[in-house]
Amino acid sequence: MSVSNNIAETREGDETVKLSFTDKVETKEKAGAVAPVANGTAVAVREPHGTAVAVRGQYDDLVGEIQGDDLILPRINLTQKVGDLGDQFGPGVIVFQKEQVLWKEGQPPLNLVVLHGQKRYQENTEFGSDEMGQVVDSLEEVKALGGWIDWRDGADGRREAPPWAPRLDVVCVVEAPEGADTSLFPFQFGGKAYAAAVWTLSKSGFTSAGRTILTARATFLRDGYRTGMWQVTAGKRQGPKGIYFVPCFRASGKTEEGFREFLGGVYQG
Repeated sequence: MSVSNNIAETREGDETVKLSFTDKVETKEKAGAVAPVANGTAVAVREPHGTAVAVRGQYDDLVGEIQGDDLILPRINLTQKVGDLGDQFGPGVIVFQKEQVLWKEGQPPLNLVVLHGQKRYQENTEFGSDEMGQVVDSLEEVKALGGWIDWRDGADGRREAPPWAPRLDVVCVVEAPEGADTSLFPFQFGGKAYAAAVWTLSKSGFTSAGRTILTARATFLRDGYRTGMWQVTAGKRQGPKGIYFVPCFRASGKTEEGFREFLGGVYQG
């Protein structure tokens, strides 16, 4: 048996977020090489591949070709004044899987642990539009498509907004709030229920929370995201087109070793 990196995908509309899982699987794929970087740290270099397939032998109780499309994680959304979720739950509410309120104004902060993050780039669309802009993995791809991510001086002398913006796709483990439907939170630890989820932090969400999470990994969470807890709420902002809401992440302490071992059983990536 060898170790292979499988891909799970979760969709929001026409968007696909790729999530890496590490499982034992019988495979003929070539293992990634290991390359040194300037500070002497070894970094795994993965060979390019298409949609990964889990084959017979990965699980004792499941056989067949398990493709990325077969595996999904629930999604966390922050509602706005426009959109179906805003109409259903009201604006400024953090929602799990489009059916469970995780946090709204007046409730205690939501507790979660970030497990994995992937910075990507998304094409901007009109505010309130249901259309999802194209998503790419690198700034080089943005430039190849004729885009940019910084403000520029336009031909008429006005500042021109960038057609693309960075975003952060976060895999996290979220604690069920008091009174939540625990059937949506299948993992138990210390008398509390948890679930794994994906949260895409884009546009103002990247500015307010994505950069905070990236900075944490380079500073007080240098031993890994799983070593830190977050309390999450939503904040109100005034923009040129009206009020909007942004996620607010606040570090709330370090995780204990037993809890980190539990997290490893919830998600392996």
